[in-house]
Amino acid sequence: MHQLFRLVLGQRDLSRAGDLFSLDDSEIEDCLSQALEEIKVISCAPDYLTNDNDQAVVEICITRITTAIRETGSIEKHGAALVSLWESCLEHNLQPQGKDEDTPHAKIASDITSCILQNYNRPPVMALAVPVAVRFLQQGNQELSRNMSSYLSLAAIAKAELLAQHTEAITCSVLGGNAMLLRVLPSVYPRHPEPIHQRIRELTAMMSQLDQAGRQHLLRLLQMISDLHPLVLSSLVQSLIGYINDSDLSDAALGVLVNVAQASPASLIAFLSTLRNVGQKNPWLLGHIAKIHGAVGLTSEPHARGALQYLVSLLASMEHSAHHTLLLEIRCLTDRYTSILGGGGKDIYRMSNSFTAIARLLGRKLEDLSRPCEAESSSDMFTETQCLQVKIQAFEQKIGDEVEELEEEAASPGPQRRHSLGQAARDERREMRFNRSKSLALHAVRTRSINSDSGPEGEGVDLSAEPDVCEACPSPETGPAPTTPQENHKLTEKQPDTSLNSEGQKVAFVDPREGDRLWIHLRDNMEEIKTFCAEMIKQIPIPEHCVIEDSHCGCVAKLSFSCPLKGHYCLYGKSCFSLCSCQPHLWIQIMLLALQSKVSEALCCQDECVQQLRKLWEKTQLTGAHSFELAMTQTTVPHKKDVDSLQMYLEEVRFFDLFSYSEEEGGWLCFMCSNPEKATVVNQDGQPLIEGKLKEKQVRWKFIKRWKTRYFTLAGNQLLFRRGKSKDEMDNSTIELSKVQSVKVVAKKRRDRGLPRAFEIFTDSKTYVLKAQDEKHAEEWLQCINVAVAQAKERENREATTYL
Repeated sequence: MHQLFRLVLGQRDLSRAGDLFSLDDSEIEDCLSQALEEIKVISCAPDYLTNDNDQAVVEICITRITTAIRETGSIEKHGAALVSLWESCLEHNLQPQGKDEDTPHAKIASDITSCILQNYNRPPVMALAVPVAVRFLQQGNQELSRNMSSYLSLAAIAKAELLAQHTEAITCSVLGGNAMLLRVLPSVYPRHPEPIHQRIRELTAMMSQLDQAGRQHLLRLLQMISDLHPLVLSSLVQSLIGYINDSDLSDAALGVLVNVAQASPASLIAFLSTLRNVGQKNPWLLGHIAKIHGAVGLTSEPHARGALQYLVSLLASMEHSAHHTLLLEIRCLTDRYTSILGGGGKDIYRMSNSFTAIARLLGRKLEDLSRPCEAESSSDMFTETQCLQVKIQAFEQKIGDEVEELEEEAASPGPQRRHSLGQAARDERREMRFNRSKSLALHAVRTRSINSDSGPEGEGVDLSAEPDVCEACPSPETGPAPTTPQENHKLTEKQPDTSLNSEGQKVAFVDPREGDRLWIHLRDNMEEIKTFCAEMIKQIPIPEHCVIEDSHCGCVAKLSFSCPLKGHYCLYGKSCFSLCSCQPHLWIQIMLLALQSKVSEALCCQDECVQQLRKLWEKTQLTGAHSFELAMTQTTVPHKKDVDSLQMYLEEVRFFDLFSYSEEEGGWLCFMCSNPEKATVVNQDGQPLIEGKLKEKQVRWKFIKRWKTRYFTLAGNQLLFRRGKSKDEMDNSTIELSKVQSVKVVAKKRRDRGLPRAFEIFTDSKTYVLKAQDEKHAEEWLQCINVAVAQAKERENREATTYL
């Protein structure tokens, strides 16, 4: 053991303990395990709990040892000794004494935890550490448990098999309130599922108590169970059904129910009507609901008839992109029970590839399903049905001709194809005419089959199509094509509500935006959005520019803000205030709402500004995550806690030192433009912005409190300070503000009260740690330094622009 370690630990010499930091890491690297063993002996002594001197010596020595281990990368060499000391803490009381006061052994454990577990990607170290770390979860110390959980989550990503044997202990910790460990359960579940199966009902019951992140982790676990062992969840169907009314949970919960339905369809029969009601209110969930109906329909022919009627009725109300899912479910039912359609399953399969096939199949389906009813009904009804079928066949022929024309155009070589605005309008109208003919046939199917004995599940979605109404759109020559989104909105509004077909009959005009889910959502919630934005804009600035970038912690939004006034002394006339946020989804939603609040018409997916936001969203989108339109329509406005989190982050990066909201201008102005009277004073040569005494830290180690009082003056492009306490003393030093990279508050320990008094100034070559006499003075200094730094950099940008 090094002589200085032997002196400090052997004689408990606190006065020499600080000298350990003057030693080079390489001088003490070989003796660190010996020192740790000696520390273990001291900490296990009977009088350690009451000996303040020994506790201080141990705290300083552990800090020096863990620092040396990190710097030399020797954790595998000294890991056994470090884990042994860590484990010895479990033999002592770790529960806080009084409010936020850790016991001496809890402090040792806390100091060692990060040194060990930050090596979560080193299997030899984790093999030693994980069994001990799991035991700390049950010691009643929430702070230790929280830190342990955070590192174990990372370990589960890197080496899940090390945690799998401790699945039961982790599950018990979760049920005890440690929700952070929920993110570990999906990683260990495939390797050791039984303990989770035994407690799955209790875990599921926690859903209402969790925050949004915890819910997503629990749903991910449920999704994994439904993929691998769906029957385990068959008894929890009622609980899962309860989640589908929550917009944040509905999509994932229905995904779980789909898997359960495929393994145990009988468990879903009692909930089909509930699912249909949910589907009517939330059309984007109909894909999952259709799969559940398809699975239940395979259990018996009566259920198949009821499911088929419902699935066919959905074809008229769902988006075209979802038709393929519906057709697959319909085909499965008709392949299993061929008597339902009389062997028409092959036509159903072709339905997703051809418009004419859809119309032909619907006609045949109408004929087949109406036969039993025709035999029992009056001749008038028979005549009416025949008339409907004649009309459908007419539409079929018309659509067939149009499709052939479209197929000929699609088959032509690339250079010969010409798509004018008029052609695009004709294509759109063909699609609208087809949709109307499809609605006619579906309405007839529903009308005729609802009288048949199709079982208890024979309810269908209420359709609004009228049997005697057909669709005929105006010709492309009736008006010019819109060139901008706003013009498109206006043109649509000017279209008449009705028009005349070739027979002189009035037909309803269908707004092409009615299929745009985002447009419908924004239109229906316009007032709420404007009310929200009117208040939100005073708390949260809207970024001028946003870029999505990858980082070690995932996708981040790089946001830029500038001052709209661009005054003479503006801090951001040629530059921007930039920050990186780990909440890109929330910023994208706020930018969309802010755009919507500025216009009187609802935005739609075709608007250029919306398409740009969608591109940003897609860069952040994980596999299986919600689409842009789905995510933007789940909630009308962000939750208050989400807005508060953005505001807290802006405070952390000192945004509000440099900008303030102006009621008069209706926007966020920089400090100089908001305070023009101060700008003149600040820009006078030699006139200080602020001056006074600050304490400067002399040693970089945080636990060694060596501060020297200096007199600081902030003026022009420099922060001057003198070695003495008076401004008259000589020996000046200077910090060039243009070289300052950032200014940050020194984080305080959780048990400390009040606002931080200390802050750090980072330059390209040195870091300065300064402390004001109280929180108020610290805030004043921070704001003034940030303003001066921004001004110095803006001045450099202007000079560079002038030079160029």
